[in-house]
Amino acid sequence: MNIGCQGEAPKDKRGALKWHNRRAIVMAAGELTDRHGIQGFTVDDLAAKAGVSRRTIFNHFSSAEDAGYEYLSELVTRLIRAVLAELPDASERGEQTLGSVYQDLCTAMRSHSLVEALRPLLLQVTEVKESPTAALWGFRVTSAATERLENVLCERLPDHDRLELQLVATSIINSMSVCMDAWLLRTGGELNDESRRIWDELMSDTLLVLGRGFTT
Repeated sequence: MNIGCQGEAPKDKRGALKWHNRRAIVMAAGELTDRHGIQGFTVDDLAAKAGVSRRTIFNHFSSAEDAGYEYLSELVTRLIRAVLAELPDASERGEQTLGSVYQDLCTAMRSHSLVEALRPLLLQVTEVKESPTAALWGFRVTSAATERLENVLCERLPDHDRLELQLVATSIINSMSVCMDAWLLRTGGELNDESRRIWDELMSDTLLVLGRGFTT
């Protein structure tokens, strides 16, 4: 999967070179991760694939695995941005409630084939679930996703209680994580018509249960 470029290259020559090297490393890590698993390649493999030296790799990442997690982080970031981009313009929605914003979020999540986008990530993390590095990475990604969602809720509901919005954002992100674990357990990560149906069923149940508390 080609993750493309994140952001724009700096204008100065030195900064641009550093930016391009990092992008080359992350994209190479993505290809190697998809092919061999996040623990299935070395720094030498990564350097050869990216067309840079070992020293350049270590200027950006502490290990080949660290570069692989950066790739997975970017997958999550891109998916979150894609989902949030589907939300209606807040200025066109008038006065909103927590319930109406939640329904907009549900619609946005349903507009994407989340299971197909998340599957590469799920398969990699499942293989290294007991790894301390994986646990730390999972915590950081979950925290970042929760914070981003919380900010969106606060932008759309500026007068709403901030603590409640924090709890809502945390509940949504954690519930989606439970949904993904349940899907993996029931399907083994296989992607076919039946596993897609199971995902739709699990997601519908998850959103329904969550929605019972977001009607205000």
